[in-house]
Amino acid sequence: MLAIERQTKILQLLNKKGTVRISELKDMFGVSEMTIRRDFKKLEKQGYLIRTHGGASLHPQGNIDVTFNIRNQKNVPEKEAIAKKAVEMVNNGDTIILDAGTTTTAMARFLENKKDVIVLTNSITVAQELVNKPGITLVMTGGNLRHNTLSLVGSLAEENIQRFNVNKAFIGTSGLSLDHGLTNANIYESEVKKAMINSAKKSIVLADSSKFNNVSFNSFSTLSTVDMIITDKKAPMDIVQKIRKTGIEVIMVE
Repeated sequence: MLAIERQTKILQLLNKKGTVRISELKDMFGVSEMTIRRDFKKLEKQGYLIRTHGGASLHPQGNIDVTFNIRNQKNVPEKEAIAKKAVEMVNNGDTIILDAGTTTTAMARFLENKKDVIVLTNSITVAQELVNKPGITLVMTGGNLRHNTLSLVGSLAEENIQRFNVNKAFIGTSGLSLDHGLTNANIYESEVKKAMINSAKKSIVLADSSKFNNVSFNSFSTLSTVDMIITDKKAPMDIVQKIRKTGIEVIMVE
């Protein structure tokens, strides 16, 4: 098992239990205590956990793999405003990708009165929003279901995405920073996001202001691969200006 896979599993356990012990982890993964301590040290530095005597506890503000239902209750007005602006970027006849996430799900809900639009998605919630929209042709990626995010991931999803060439990809992110680019709490989600960006002529990131200067576990893209970011007015203006100077369009909605 790769270190990044082991660390992801540690975060998942912390999310469920709140605390973990070195002794249980070394037996679970078949590694030494020193290896687990190194994992703890790295995860603590990234702000996910707090090391304790013989174990670790979840950082009270740690950015880990939070469930869809919990995320869907946060920053709702901002996400809906971002979603409505994103819908304006969709033209009749477009082929688009909608990533799995709460803001992209809101976007799917607002995709009314569009004609001959093909939507490729790995999101169960996006699919539920689109299933009764007559102007939309829905294509699912296939893959393994992640219950936390209600998304399809894995090699099947990635390979199927690579078969398509779309006009625009609308991508969600857990974190957005100048130094680390776009980040996500789960490596399998990240690989799907990479494939989506690579399959699109234009990549549009939907990120409310809480995502700015936030660094999650795994980087899936540099900002240089992004064409546009749609966020809300609360986004830090100094970061927004620096991003704009790189040539990336940043739209801030009310």
